[in-house]
Formats: sequence, C-alpha cells, structure tokens
Amino acid sequence: MRPPSRNLNRRAWLQLGAFGALGLSLPRLLRADEARRSAPAARSCVLFLLHGGPSQLDTWDMKPGAPAEVRGEFRPIATNVPGTQIVEHLPRLAAMADRYTIVRSMTHASLFHNTATSLVMTGNSPLSDLLAFTPSENDFPHLGAQLALKDTAGRDVPAAVSLPDPVTDGPYTTPGQNGGFLGARYAPFRVYGDPNDERFVVDGLAAGPELLHDRLQGRRSLLSNINGQQVGLPADSRVAELDGYQQRAFSLLASSATRQAFEMSQEDPRVRDGYGRHKYGQSLLLARRLVEAGVQLVTVYWGGKVNNPVPYWDTHVKNNRRLKEELLPPFDQCFSAFLEDLKVRGLLESTLVVCMGEFGRTPRFGQNTGNGVDDTGRDHWPHCYSLLVAGGRAGGGRVLGRSDRFAAYPADDPYTPADLTASILHALGVDPFSEVRDAFGRLVPLSTGRVRSALFGA
Repeated sequence: MRPPSRNLNRRAWLQLGAFGALGLSLPRLLRADEARRSAPAARSCVLFLLHGGPSQLDTWDMKPGAPAEVRGEFRPIATNVPGTQIVEHLPRLAAMADRYTIVRSMTHASLFHNTATSLVMTGNSPLSDLLAFTPSENDFPHLGAQLALKDTAGRDVPAAVSLPDPVTDGPYTTPGQNGGFLGARYAPFRVYGDPNDERFVVDGLAAGPELLHDRLQGRRSLLSNINGQQVGLPADSRVAELDGYQQRAFSLLASSATRQAFEMSQEDPRVRDGYGRHKYGQSLLLARRLVEAGVQLVTVYWGGKVNNPVPYWDTHVKNNRRLKEELLPPFDQCFSAFLEDLKVRGLLESTLVVCMGEFGRTPRFGQNTGNGVDDTGRDHWPHCYSLLVAGGRAGGGRVLGRSDRFAAYPADDPYTPADLTASILHALGVDPFSEVRDAFGRLVPLSTGRVRSALFGA
C-alpha cells in the first residue's frame, strides 16, 4: 500500500477540526483516502473455512525444537520455497508453496466457535461472547452481504454464494453467515447439500422460471394480505424483502452461466477426481465454477470430516489421529487441486483465496482453555494461529508475521480478522471504511481494521 497522500487540499485541512468533533481521526481519514484511490486487485474471492479450528502447530507453523508436549509427533518437511516448512502430511501443498502465502500471526480473543466464526466471517466483534451466541437481525453481516450491498456491477448472478451447509456448534447455529442488520436481501445465496451426490440440485433451479414465478407471486400476495390486516401498523418490511428475493431468484434463473455452474455433471470427470470425490472437494470445485460464472464471493464451509457431519477440525481428543487419517490427506488433495485449477485457467491472479479456521489450537496437548480436552487433544486457542492467502497481485511463496517459540502469541506483525476483511474489501474495490447504518441506527464503518497490502498486493 502506498503512503497516504500528502496532497490534501486546503478545504480538507480546514475540515479536520469538524471531523475530529465527529470522532473521525486523521489516520482513519488517510486510510479511507488510500482505500478509495487504489484500483481493485481482484474480481472475486473464495473463503475456505476449516470450521472447528485446525492446529497451527500441526500444519503451517511447526516448532520442531519445542518440547514434545508442544511440538507433537508430526515432522516438518521442506516446501518448494527455500526456508519454508510445513507438516509432512501436506506433501502436495508443500510442492506448491510458491502459490500461496502463510500468515503465522493471526490473533483475536474469542474462545468459542460461534463468536469466533462470526468475527472472522464479518470482520467485526459479535454482540456477545457466549457459547450459546446465536444469529439475530442485529448481527453484523457476512462479508458477502457487505459486498452485495456495495455491488454496482449489475451482474445477473448473486454477488455472494455460501456452501455446502451452514455451520453450527452443537445445537446452536453459528452467526455471521447471513445478512445480519442489512437484511435477507443481501445475504449470500445459500446452497444446501452435497455437490458430490449424483442427486445434488440447488433449490429453485430445479423448477422452471414459470413455476418459480407462480410460487413467489403467491407468497407475495399472502404477505400483502397479512400486512393489510394489520390496521394502524406501518407497512411490514417483509414484502419489500420478498421483492428482493424475487429479483434475485429471477436473476439467478435468467443467468444461463449460473445455472450451468451448478451442473456438476458437466465437469470433466478427471478434474472431479483430482479434487477428491467428497463433499468438500466438490464444494471447492463448485466454487471455482461459480467464480467463472461471475460470483464475487464464494464461502466454502468445511464443517466436518469427509463422510461425517461432525465438526472434526475441532480436535479436543485424538488430534494426531484425526489430522493424519481423516483431515489432512483430503484437505491436501482438494486445496492443492483448487489452487492448480485456478492457476491453469488463468483465474488465480484475479481471485483472492483465503483458507483459515476461526482460531487455532493450544500450544500444549491437554491444555484446557475451558472447552474440554484430554491429553491427546488440543483446546481452542485464538491468541495466535495461521492462515493461507493466495491470489491478487502479491504472489505467493511468502511468510507474513511470526509467532513465538511455542506458537502461542505473535512475536511480531500481528494480523486481526478485521485486517483481513478490510484487505479483502479493498482488494475487491470496496472502500472498507465506508459507513452503513447498523440495527440501532448508528453509522458504522464496514471495517475497523487496517488494509494490509502485503496480503493481496493492494
């Protein structure tokens, strides 16, 4: 990112006093000025959430010189980038480390799955930090909803799509996956089901346009009748919301590119095999197809092991066995295939890719942070964890940030979820400091983070 402009005009300087009275600091004004001046670094983004929180010490930030209760049993291997090592169970990704960047100093303070996931999906602190935190219309919206709000491309495909299933923490649906206070009309288009299933079909696309039109008109008439009976009350916003649904549904049906993107049977079987014939491999493949069709942001949630809906990145017990046998091999296959596919098709430079958990795991096996663990597992640890980024202008083969000797805390250059979402918005051409009204009528910026140009070269 270039240094802030020194050429603010006289009127701008005279206005600073007034801005200060409104709580607008000079650093924030300069950040906003810089964000507005830079051209987009990419056209689309894929977020790949490894829900549950993979261990940084057993993947991207190994500490072979640490005590056994910290380092674990896995060994590091060299990558194709001199000096960079990752875990031995990711050999395919080790061979293409020049295509992605490892961030080893991510940090925040949320210890629970739902609050941490809401934080990383929105870039904003949730309204609560409780285990049973569940979605409400007061929540900050998902990053895809923020992009949909600012979308001016006139695209005939959804601005954002999420798949394959919503993530939960036990009985509690995880917040941060929908439109929040922006409303359902801006929520990411939700795709349910398993793209690896031969019977996979997207709700609404199986029906023809005429049938969908009849259904939507019927629902709109019903809501209008209900609203008309509410004597003395203001018009219900649900009709307006349904208008938004109807517009989006017709746009989706009118776009042959979008309909074709969901036709997984049209994909080359060899390509499908390369990703892995399981829910998350085929979900990443579908994400690539959606990016090709013009969708701006696709979120892929890995909420469990390959053939089991249990959220298995959450390795409170049997950390080593679960990673070695159930998680790392299919992840290595599908994510390396995804990066290779983007590269071969000329999409990598125009597509931001972020692969992350909502937090990491404890430095020591058996270290209890209040969520339960035995001596074979690692508990939740948000204070320092790792993620991968690829795409944009910055290129790969780099390591950003550094953790301490036990990967417990950042040693330098900490990155926050707010920094990440601010950088994504900026790289996609959206001013991350532009303001919206929240559920309480307050003007709030989309992000309070910093645009980190090292992430995507923007």
